[in-house]
Amino acid sequence: MPDVSLNDLPGKVAARRGDVVEVCVAHDFQPVEPGHFSRVFCERARGIVGIEIACRGQVLRVAPTSTVAFNRGFERTLERFLDERSATAAELAAHGSVRAFSARQYLLDVGGEGSDATELFRGAPLVSPAPSAGEDRVADLARGIGGWMLRNLSAEGALPYKYWPSRGVVSTADNAIRRFLGSLSLARLGELRGSVEIREAARRNLRANLRRYFSNLGGGRGAIVESTGAKLGAAALAALCILESPASNEFSTELGMLTAGVSSLADDELGFRTFFFPQERDGENWNFYSGEALLFWAEAARRGLTGAPTLERCAAAFARCRERHHRARNPAFVPWHAQACASLFTQTGRSEFADFVFEISDWLLPMQQWDGLPPDLRGRFYDPRRPEFGPPHAASTGAYLEGLADALALARRLGDARRVAAYERVVERGLRSLRQLQFRGPHDAFYVSRKARVLGALRTEAYDNTVRVDSAAHALAAAVKLLRQRRPQTSGRT
Repeated sequence: MPDVSLNDLPGKVAARRGDVVEVCVAHDFQPVEPGHFSRVFCERARGIVGIEIACRGQVLRVAPTSTVAFNRGFERTLERFLDERSATAAELAAHGSVRAFSARQYLLDVGGEGSDATELFRGAPLVSPAPSAGEDRVADLARGIGGWMLRNLSAEGALPYKYWPSRGVVSTADNAIRRFLGSLSLARLGELRGSVEIREAARRNLRANLRRYFSNLGGGRGAIVESTGAKLGAAALAALCILESPASNEFSTELGMLTAGVSSLADDELGFRTFFFPQERDGENWNFYSGEALLFWAEAARRGLTGAPTLERCAAAFARCRERHHRARNPAFVPWHAQACASLFTQTGRSEFADFVFEISDWLLPMQQWDGLPPDLRGRFYDPRRPEFGPPHAASTGAYLEGLADALALARRLGDARRVAAYERVVERGLRSLRQLQFRGPHDAFYVSRKARVLGALRTEAYDNTVRVDSAAHALAAAVKLLRQRRPQTSGRT
Protein backbone atom coordinates (compact mmCIF):
# COMPACT_ATOMS: atom_id res chain seq x y z
CA MET A 1 0.00 0.00 0.00
CA PRO A 2 2.54 2.60 -1.10
CA ASP A 3 0.13 5.54 -1.14
CA VAL A 4 -1.48 4.91 2.27
CA SER A 5 -0.44 7.11 5.21
CA LEU A 6 0.17 5.67 8.67
CA ASN A 7 -2.98 7.36 9.93
CA ASP A 8 -5.11 5.77 7.23
CA LEU A 9 -3.53 2.33 7.35
CA PRO A 10 -5.62 0.88 10.26
CA GLY A 11 -8.79 1.54 8.28
CA LYS A 12 -7.37 -0.16 5.19
CA VAL A 13 -6.70 -3.36 7.15
CA ALA A 14 -10.03 -3.18 9.02
CA ALA A 15 -8.40 -2.68 12.41
CA ARG A 16 -10.78 -1.94 15.26
CA ARG A 17 -10.50 0.31 18.25
CA GLY A 18 -8.07 -1.20 20.76
CA ASP A 19 -6.13 -3.10 18.10
CA VAL A 20 -2.39 -2.69 17.59
CA VAL A 21 -1.13 -2.74 14.01
CA GLU A 22 2.47 -3.61 13.25
CA VAL A 23 3.90 -1.77 10.23
CA CYS A 24 7.19 -2.07 8.40
CA VAL A 25 7.80 0.44 5.63
CA ALA A 26 10.35 -1.31 3.43
CA HIS A 27 12.97 0.55 1.39
CA ASP A 28 16.49 0.29 -0.05
CA PHE A 29 16.32 -3.21 -1.54
CA GLN A 30 19.78 -4.57 -2.38
CA PRO A 31 20.68 -7.86 -4.11
CA VAL A 32 22.88 -10.20 -2.08
CA GLU A 33 25.23 -12.62 -3.79
CA PRO A 34 25.52 -16.14 -2.25
CA GLY A 35 29.10 -15.52 -1.17
CA HIS A 36 28.07 -12.43 0.76
CA PHE A 37 25.06 -13.94 2.55
CA SER A 38 26.63 -14.40 5.99
CA ARG A 39 28.27 -10.98 5.89
CA VAL A 40 25.05 -9.10 5.05
CA PHE A 41 22.76 -11.28 7.12
CA CYS A 42 24.92 -11.50 10.24
CA GLU A 43 23.42 -12.04 13.68
CA ARG A 44 23.63 -8.35 14.57
CA ALA A 45 21.53 -7.52 11.48
CA ARG A 46 18.54 -9.39 12.89
CA GLY A 47 15.72 -6.98 13.58
CA ILE A 48 17.23 -4.27 11.38
CA VAL A 49 17.60 -5.91 7.96
CA GLY A 50 14.79 -7.75 6.18
CA ILE A 51 15.26 -10.59 3.73
CA GLU A 52 13.47 -11.30 0.45
CA ILE A 53 13.93 -14.70 -1.22
CA ALA A 54 12.57 -15.47 -4.70
CA CYS A 55 12.63 -18.87 -6.42
CA ARG A 56 10.33 -20.72 -8.85
CA GLY A 57 8.05 -17.76 -9.12
CA GLN A 58 7.47 -17.63 -5.36
CA VAL A 59 8.60 -14.79 -3.15
CA LEU A 60 9.09 -14.74 0.61
CA ARG A 61 9.60 -11.36 2.26
CA VAL A 62 10.43 -11.39 5.97
CA ALA A 63 10.28 -8.07 7.75
CA PRO A 64 13.01 -7.17 10.25
CA THR A 65 10.51 -7.29 13.12
CA SER A 66 9.61 -10.87 12.20
CA THR A 67 13.17 -12.10 12.72
CA VAL A 68 12.92 -10.72 16.26
CA ALA A 69 9.39 -11.98 16.89
CA PHE A 70 10.18 -15.52 15.74
CA ASN A 71 13.75 -15.41 17.11
CA ARG A 72 14.86 -17.04 13.89
CA GLY A 73 18.15 -16.36 12.13
CA PHE A 74 18.57 -15.67 8.44
CA GLU A 75 20.29 -18.99 7.71
CA ARG A 76 17.35 -20.88 9.20
CA THR A 77 14.87 -18.73 7.24
CA LEU A 78 16.64 -19.59 3.99
CA GLU A 79 16.82 -23.29 4.89
CA ARG A 80 13.09 -23.41 5.61
CA PHE A 81 12.27 -21.64 2.34
CA LEU A 82 14.29 -24.15 0.31
CA ASP A 83 13.07 -27.20 2.27
CA GLU A 84 9.41 -26.28 1.86
CA ARG A 85 9.89 -26.05 -1.91
CA SER A 86 12.30 -28.99 -2.27
CA ALA A 87 14.76 -26.57 -3.82
CA THR A 88 18.54 -26.45 -3.51
CA ALA A 89 20.95 -23.65 -2.81
CA ALA A 90 22.44 -24.18 -6.27
CA GLU A 91 19.03 -23.77 -7.87
CA LEU A 92 18.43 -20.59 -5.93
CA ALA A 93 21.81 -19.21 -7.00
CA ALA A 94 21.17 -20.06 -10.66
CA HIS A 95 17.52 -19.09 -11.04
CA GLY A 96 16.44 -17.20 -7.92
CA SER A 97 17.48 -14.17 -5.96
CA VAL A 98 18.04 -12.91 -2.44
CA ARG A 99 17.68 -9.26 -1.48
CA ALA A 100 18.24 -7.37 1.74
CA PHE A 101 16.14 -4.36 2.63
CA SER A 102 15.72 -1.81 5.39
CA ALA A 103 12.44 -0.80 7.00
CA ARG A 104 10.99 1.85 9.28
CA GLN A 105 9.12 0.04 12.04
CA TYR A 106 5.97 1.22 13.82
CA LEU A 107 3.22 0.08 16.12
CA LEU A 108 -0.11 1.81 15.60
CA ASP A 109 -2.43 1.90 18.61
CA VAL A 110 -5.91 2.26 17.15
CA GLY A 111 -8.22 4.66 18.98
CA GLY A 112 -11.55 6.26 18.32
CA GLU A 113 -10.24 9.23 16.34
CA GLY A 114 -7.30 7.58 14.64
CA SER A 115 -4.11 5.92 15.82
CA ASP A 116 -0.99 6.75 17.79
CA ALA A 117 2.28 5.67 16.16
CA THR A 118 5.23 4.36 18.17
CA GLU A 119 8.43 3.99 16.19
CA LEU A 120 10.45 0.88 16.95
CA PHE A 121 14.08 0.00 16.42
CA ARG A 122 14.73 -3.71 16.07
CA GLY A 123 11.21 -4.40 17.28
CA ALA A 124 11.34 -2.30 20.46
CA PRO A 125 11.14 1.37 21.44
CA LEU A 126 14.59 2.85 21.92
CA VAL A 127 15.86 3.78 25.36
CA SER A 128 17.58 7.17 25.14
CA PRO A 129 21.28 7.54 25.99
CA ALA A 130 20.46 9.60 29.10
CA PRO A 131 17.43 9.34 31.39
CA SER A 132 14.65 11.86 30.94
CA ALA A 133 13.56 14.19 33.75
CA GLY A 134 11.96 12.14 36.50
CA GLU A 135 13.03 8.80 35.03
CA ASP A 136 14.58 6.39 37.54
CA ARG A 137 16.18 3.58 35.58
CA VAL A 138 17.52 1.74 38.61
CA ALA A 139 14.18 1.61 40.41
CA ASP A 140 12.27 0.82 37.20
CA LEU A 141 14.66 -2.02 36.38
CA ALA A 142 14.31 -3.55 39.85
CA ARG A 143 10.54 -3.10 39.95
CA GLY A 144 10.08 -4.85 36.62
CA ILE A 145 12.34 -7.80 37.44
CA GLY A 146 10.80 -8.25 40.88
CA GLY A 147 7.35 -8.33 39.36
CA TRP A 148 8.43 -10.89 36.77
CA MET A 149 9.88 -13.15 39.45
CA LEU A 150 6.76 -13.02 41.61
CA ARG A 151 4.45 -13.71 38.66
CA ASN A 152 6.52 -16.63 37.41
CA LEU A 153 7.24 -18.38 40.71
CA SER A 154 5.66 -21.83 40.58
CA ALA A 155 3.57 -23.37 43.34
CA GLU A 156 6.67 -25.33 44.39
CA GLY A 157 8.75 -22.15 44.50
CA ALA A 158 10.77 -22.60 41.29
CA LEU A 159 11.57 -19.92 38.74
CA PRO A 160 11.94 -20.84 35.05
CA TYR A 161 15.59 -21.10 34.09
CA LYS A 162 15.06 -20.37 30.40
CA TYR A 163 11.95 -19.31 28.48
CA TRP A 164 11.41 -18.86 24.74
CA PRO A 165 8.89 -16.04 24.23
CA SER A 166 8.45 -16.72 20.52
CA ARG A 167 7.28 -20.27 21.20
CA GLY A 168 5.73 -19.71 24.62
CA VAL A 169 7.75 -22.66 25.92
CA VAL A 170 9.94 -23.22 28.99
CA SER A 171 13.25 -24.80 27.98
CA THR A 172 14.24 -28.15 29.46
CA ALA A 173 17.80 -26.85 29.92
CA ASP A 174 19.00 -26.37 33.49
CA ASN A 175 21.72 -24.66 35.50
CA ALA A 176 21.84 -24.66 39.30
CA ILE A 177 24.16 -21.65 39.63
CA ARG A 178 21.81 -19.47 37.63
CA ARG A 179 18.83 -20.66 39.62
CA PHE A 180 20.54 -19.81 42.92
CA LEU A 181 21.37 -16.38 41.52
CA GLY A 182 17.62 -15.87 41.28
CA SER A 183 17.21 -16.88 44.93
CA LEU A 184 19.93 -14.47 46.01
CA SER A 185 18.71 -11.41 44.11
CA LEU A 186 15.08 -11.95 45.13
CA ALA A 187 16.08 -12.19 48.81
CA ARG A 188 18.09 -8.99 48.53
CA LEU A 189 15.14 -7.19 46.95
CA GLY A 190 12.91 -8.39 49.79
CA GLU A 191 15.33 -7.02 52.37
CA LEU A 192 15.68 -3.71 50.54
CA ARG A 193 11.93 -3.20 50.40
CA GLY A 194 11.13 -4.80 53.73
CA SER A 195 8.52 -6.84 51.86
CA VAL A 196 7.06 -9.89 53.58
CA GLU A 197 5.71 -11.13 50.23
CA ILE A 198 9.08 -10.97 48.47
CA ARG A 199 10.95 -12.45 51.44
CA GLU A 200 8.55 -15.39 51.50
CA ALA A 201 8.89 -15.87 47.74
CA ALA A 202 12.70 -15.88 48.11
CA ARG A 203 12.50 -18.42 50.94
CA ARG A 204 10.27 -20.73 48.89
CA ASN A 205 12.59 -20.41 45.91
CA LEU A 206 15.67 -21.17 47.99
CA ARG A 207 13.97 -24.17 49.57
CA ALA A 208 12.93 -25.49 46.14
CA ASN A 209 16.46 -25.14 44.80
CA LEU A 210 18.06 -26.84 47.80
CA ARG A 211 15.59 -29.73 47.62
CA ARG A 212 16.42 -30.16 43.98
CA TYR A 213 20.20 -29.92 44.08
CA PHE A 214 21.69 -30.22 47.58
CA SER A 215 23.54 -33.44 48.31
CA ASN A 216 25.43 -34.78 51.32
CA LEU A 217 28.87 -35.88 50.09
CA GLY A 218 29.83 -37.43 53.40
CA GLY A 219 32.49 -36.37 55.84
CA GLY A 220 30.48 -33.29 56.77
CA ARG A 221 30.65 -31.86 53.26
CA GLY A 222 27.74 -30.81 51.10
CA ALA A 223 27.53 -29.82 47.44
CA ILE A 224 25.08 -28.78 44.75
CA VAL A 225 24.87 -31.71 42.38
CA GLU A 226 23.66 -31.60 38.79
CA SER A 227 23.72 -34.19 36.01
CA THR A 228 26.99 -32.66 34.78
CA GLY A 229 28.74 -32.76 38.16
CA ALA A 230 29.21 -30.69 41.30
CA LYS A 231 30.70 -27.19 40.94
CA LEU A 232 32.50 -25.02 43.46
CA GLY A 233 30.53 -21.99 42.25
CA ALA A 234 27.18 -23.66 42.83
CA ALA A 235 28.10 -24.63 46.39
CA ALA A 236 29.41 -21.14 47.15
CA LEU A 237 26.34 -19.38 45.74
CA ALA A 238 23.92 -21.71 47.52
CA ALA A 239 25.78 -21.07 50.78
CA LEU A 240 25.70 -17.32 50.17
CA CYS A 241 21.94 -17.52 49.55
CA ILE A 242 21.42 -19.22 52.91
CA LEU A 243 23.79 -16.84 54.66
CA GLU A 244 21.81 -13.81 53.46
CA SER A 245 18.36 -15.38 53.84
CA PRO A 246 16.11 -14.13 56.67
CA ALA A 247 15.17 -17.80 57.05
CA SER A 248 18.78 -19.01 57.31
CA ASN A 249 18.01 -21.02 60.46
CA GLU A 250 15.75 -23.26 58.40
CA PHE A 251 18.73 -24.29 56.28
CA SER A 252 21.49 -24.27 58.91
CA THR A 253 22.41 -27.91 58.29
CA GLU A 254 22.86 -27.35 54.58
CA LEU A 255 24.83 -24.15 55.23
CA GLY A 256 27.28 -25.91 57.52
CA MET A 257 27.89 -28.69 55.02
CA LEU A 258 28.21 -26.33 52.07
CA THR A 259 30.70 -24.22 54.05
CA ALA A 260 32.80 -27.32 54.63
CA GLY A 261 32.42 -28.29 50.97
CA VAL A 262 33.69 -24.94 49.70
CA SER A 263 36.62 -24.99 52.13
CA SER A 264 37.58 -28.49 50.97
CA LEU A 265 38.25 -27.11 47.47
CA ALA A 266 40.65 -24.39 48.66
CA ASP A 267 44.07 -24.83 47.08
CA ASP A 268 47.42 -23.39 48.19
CA GLU A 269 48.54 -22.80 44.60
CA LEU A 270 45.35 -22.03 42.65
CA GLY A 271 43.31 -20.38 45.35
CA PHE A 272 40.48 -22.81 44.65
CA ARG A 273 39.81 -25.95 42.67
CA THR A 274 36.54 -25.75 40.77
CA PHE A 275 34.82 -29.17 40.74
CA PHE A 276 34.03 -31.71 43.42
CA PHE A 277 33.43 -34.11 40.53
CA PRO A 278 33.99 -35.18 37.82
CA GLN A 279 37.72 -34.88 38.37
CA GLU A 280 38.47 -34.31 34.69
CA ARG A 281 36.50 -31.03 34.77
CA ASP A 282 38.46 -29.58 37.66
CA GLY A 283 39.93 -26.26 36.59
CA GLU A 284 37.06 -25.28 34.29
CA ASN A 285 35.35 -21.92 34.87
CA TRP A 286 38.01 -20.91 37.38
CA ASN A 287 37.47 -17.20 36.70
CA PHE A 288 33.85 -17.45 37.81
CA TYR A 289 33.96 -20.01 40.58
CA SER A 290 37.01 -18.73 42.44
CA GLY A 291 35.37 -15.33 42.82
CA GLU A 292 32.05 -16.79 43.95
CA ALA A 293 33.90 -18.85 46.57
CA LEU A 294 35.99 -15.90 47.77
CA LEU A 295 32.88 -13.73 48.06
CA PHE A 296 31.18 -16.37 50.18
CA TRP A 297 34.26 -16.68 52.37
CA ALA A 298 34.47 -12.91 52.83
CA GLU A 299 30.81 -12.59 53.75
CA ALA A 300 30.95 -15.65 56.02
CA ALA A 301 33.87 -14.07 57.86
CA ARG A 302 32.07 -10.74 58.12
CA ARG A 303 29.00 -12.37 59.63
CA GLY A 304 30.98 -14.59 62.01
CA LEU A 305 29.63 -17.83 60.55
CA THR A 306 30.69 -21.02 62.32
CA GLY A 307 33.25 -22.72 60.10
CA ALA A 308 34.11 -19.52 58.22
CA PRO A 309 37.75 -19.05 57.26
CA THR A 310 39.86 -16.48 59.03
CA LEU A 311 40.52 -13.19 57.29
CA GLU A 312 44.13 -14.28 56.89
CA ARG A 313 43.03 -17.39 55.04
CA CYS A 314 40.82 -15.22 52.83
CA ALA A 315 43.80 -12.96 52.17
CA ALA A 316 45.98 -15.92 51.22
CA ALA A 317 43.37 -17.18 48.74
CA PHE A 318 43.03 -13.68 47.35
CA ALA A 319 46.79 -13.48 46.75
CA ARG A 320 46.76 -16.74 44.78
CA CYS A 321 43.77 -15.61 42.71
CA ARG A 322 45.32 -12.21 42.00
CA GLU A 323 48.53 -13.85 40.85
CA ARG A 324 46.72 -16.20 38.51
CA HIS A 325 44.58 -13.38 37.11
CA HIS A 326 47.68 -11.38 36.29
CA ARG A 327 48.99 -14.33 34.29
CA ALA A 328 45.82 -14.65 32.19
CA ARG A 329 43.34 -11.80 32.52
CA ASN A 330 39.69 -12.48 31.82
CA PRO A 331 36.67 -10.18 32.36
CA ALA A 332 34.67 -13.05 33.89
CA PHE A 333 37.03 -12.79 36.87
CA VAL A 334 36.21 -9.15 37.59
CA PRO A 335 32.69 -8.87 39.07
CA TRP A 336 32.92 -11.63 41.68
CA HIS A 337 36.41 -10.73 42.85
CA ALA A 338 35.55 -7.02 42.97
CA GLN A 339 32.67 -7.81 45.33
CA ALA A 340 34.82 -10.12 47.45
CA CYS A 341 37.67 -7.62 47.75
CA ALA A 342 35.30 -4.78 48.59
CA SER A 343 33.98 -6.90 51.47
CA LEU A 344 37.51 -7.76 52.64
CA PHE A 345 38.57 -4.11 52.51
CA THR A 346 35.57 -3.12 54.62
CA GLN A 347 36.60 -5.68 57.23
CA THR A 348 40.36 -5.11 57.24
CA GLY A 349 41.09 -1.66 55.81
CA ARG A 350 44.01 -3.21 53.93
CA SER A 351 44.80 -1.13 50.86
CA GLU A 352 45.70 -4.14 48.71
CA PHE A 353 42.03 -5.10 48.53
CA ALA A 354 40.83 -1.64 47.50
CA ASP A 355 43.71 -1.29 45.04
CA PHE A 356 42.76 -4.55 43.35
CA VAL A 357 39.09 -3.57 43.07
CA PHE A 358 40.16 -0.43 41.24
CA GLU A 359 42.73 -2.25 39.11
CA ILE A 360 40.35 -4.85 37.72
CA SER A 361 37.45 -2.42 37.39
CA ASP A 362 39.58 0.08 35.46
CA TRP A 363 40.76 -2.75 33.19
CA LEU A 364 37.15 -3.70 32.44
CA LEU A 365 35.86 -0.23 31.52
CA PRO A 366 37.16 -0.09 27.90
CA MET A 367 35.16 -3.23 27.11
CA GLN A 368 31.91 -1.33 27.43
CA GLN A 369 30.73 -0.38 23.93
CA TRP A 370 29.15 2.97 23.08
CA ASP A 371 30.24 4.94 20.00
CA GLY A 372 29.84 3.45 16.53
CA LEU A 373 27.14 0.96 17.51
CA PRO A 374 23.45 0.75 16.60
CA PRO A 375 21.67 2.77 19.29
CA ASP A 376 20.02 -0.21 20.97
CA LEU A 377 23.36 -1.95 21.61
CA ARG A 378 25.06 0.92 23.44
CA GLY A 379 26.19 0.21 26.98
CA ARG A 380 26.78 -3.51 26.65
CA PHE A 381 30.17 -5.14 27.36
CA TYR A 382 32.00 -6.86 24.53
CA ASP A 383 35.53 -6.79 23.16
CA PRO A 384 35.42 -7.67 19.44
CA ARG A 385 39.21 -7.94 19.46
CA ARG A 386 38.98 -10.72 22.06
CA PRO A 387 35.96 -12.85 21.06
CA GLU A 388 37.26 -15.63 23.30
CA PHE A 389 36.06 -13.53 26.23
CA GLY A 390 32.52 -14.42 25.17
CA PRO A 391 29.62 -12.82 23.30
CA PRO A 392 27.65 -9.81 24.58
CA HIS A 393 24.89 -10.95 26.93
CA ALA A 394 22.42 -9.38 29.35
CA ALA A 395 23.74 -11.59 32.15
CA SER A 396 27.30 -10.37 31.54
CA THR A 397 26.28 -6.71 31.62
CA GLY A 398 24.33 -7.27 34.83
CA ALA A 399 27.20 -9.14 36.47
CA TYR A 400 29.73 -6.45 35.54
CA LEU A 401 27.43 -3.79 37.01
CA GLU A 402 27.29 -5.77 40.29
CA GLY A 403 31.05 -5.48 40.66
CA LEU A 404 31.15 -1.90 39.39
CA ALA A 405 28.48 -0.88 41.91
CA ASP A 406 30.84 -1.97 44.70
CA ALA A 407 33.77 -0.27 42.99
CA LEU A 408 31.73 2.94 42.77
CA ALA A 409 30.81 2.79 46.46
CA LEU A 410 34.46 2.21 47.33
CA ALA A 411 35.63 5.14 45.18
CA ARG A 412 33.12 7.41 46.89
CA ARG A 413 34.20 6.20 50.31
CA LEU A 414 37.86 6.91 49.55
CA GLY A 415 37.19 10.24 47.88
CA ASP A 416 38.53 9.18 44.46
CA ALA A 417 36.63 11.75 42.36
CA ARG A 418 38.14 10.65 39.05
CA ARG A 419 37.03 7.08 39.49
CA VAL A 420 33.65 8.10 40.85
CA ALA A 421 32.98 10.00 37.61
CA ALA A 422 34.24 7.14 35.43
CA TYR A 423 32.28 4.47 37.28
CA GLU A 424 29.10 6.54 37.39
CA ARG A 425 29.24 6.96 33.63
CA VAL A 426 29.78 3.27 32.93
CA VAL A 427 27.01 2.28 35.35
CA GLU A 428 24.58 4.75 33.76
CA ARG A 429 25.40 3.40 30.31
CA GLY A 430 25.05 -0.18 31.51
CA LEU A 431 21.63 0.61 32.93
CA ARG A 432 20.62 1.98 29.54
CA SER A 433 21.58 -1.35 27.99
CA LEU A 434 19.68 -3.40 30.56
CA ARG A 435 16.55 -1.28 30.25
CA GLN A 436 16.74 -1.68 26.47
CA LEU A 437 16.80 -5.45 26.90
CA GLN A 438 13.97 -5.47 29.44
CA PHE A 439 10.42 -6.26 28.38
CA ARG A 440 9.18 -2.94 29.77
CA GLY A 441 5.63 -2.90 28.44
CA PRO A 442 3.26 -3.98 25.67
CA HIS A 443 5.26 -2.27 22.94
CA ASP A 444 8.34 -4.38 23.77
CA ALA A 445 6.25 -7.55 23.91
CA PHE A 446 3.77 -6.88 21.10
CA TYR A 447 4.57 -10.20 19.45
CA VAL A 448 4.47 -12.28 22.67
CA SER A 449 1.26 -14.22 23.29
CA ARG A 450 1.90 -14.89 27.00
CA LYS A 451 3.00 -11.46 28.12
CA ALA A 452 2.93 -12.22 31.86
CA ARG A 453 5.74 -14.72 31.27
CA VAL A 454 8.09 -12.01 29.98
CA LEU A 455 7.13 -8.54 31.23
CA GLY A 456 9.92 -7.30 33.49
CA ALA A 457 12.37 -9.98 32.32
CA LEU A 458 15.39 -9.33 30.10
CA ARG A 459 16.13 -10.59 26.62
CA THR A 460 19.54 -12.16 26.12
CA GLU A 461 20.42 -9.58 23.48
CA ALA A 462 18.59 -7.05 21.34
CA TYR A 463 18.49 -9.65 18.56
CA ASP A 464 17.82 -12.69 20.79
CA ASN A 465 14.63 -12.60 22.85
CA THR A 466 15.45 -15.68 24.96
CA VAL A 467 14.70 -15.02 28.64
CA ARG A 468 17.04 -16.46 31.29
CA VAL A 469 16.79 -16.20 35.05
CA ASP A 470 20.44 -15.23 35.48
CA SER A 471 20.01 -12.24 33.15
CA ALA A 472 17.26 -10.98 35.44
CA ALA A 473 19.09 -11.97 38.64
CA HIS A 474 22.38 -10.19 37.87
CA ALA A 475 20.56 -7.05 36.77
CA LEU A 476 18.38 -7.09 39.88
CA ALA A 477 21.37 -7.63 42.19
CA ALA A 478 23.15 -4.66 40.59
CA ALA A 479 20.03 -2.50 40.91
CA VAL A 480 19.62 -3.41 44.59
CA LYS A 481 23.24 -2.42 45.28
CA LEU A 482 22.74 0.93 43.57
CA LEU A 483 19.46 1.57 45.39
CA ARG A 484 21.12 0.79 48.72
CA GLN A 485 23.81 3.32 48.00
CA ARG A 486 21.17 6.04 47.99
CA ARG A 487 20.53 5.49 51.69
CA PRO A 488 22.60 7.87 53.81
CA GLN A 489 23.77 5.22 56.26
CA THR A 490 24.87 2.62 53.71
CA SER A 491 28.39 2.01 52.43
CA GLY A 492 27.17 0.28 49.28
CA ARG A 493 27.94 -3.24 50.45
CA THR A 494 25.38 -5.98 50.20
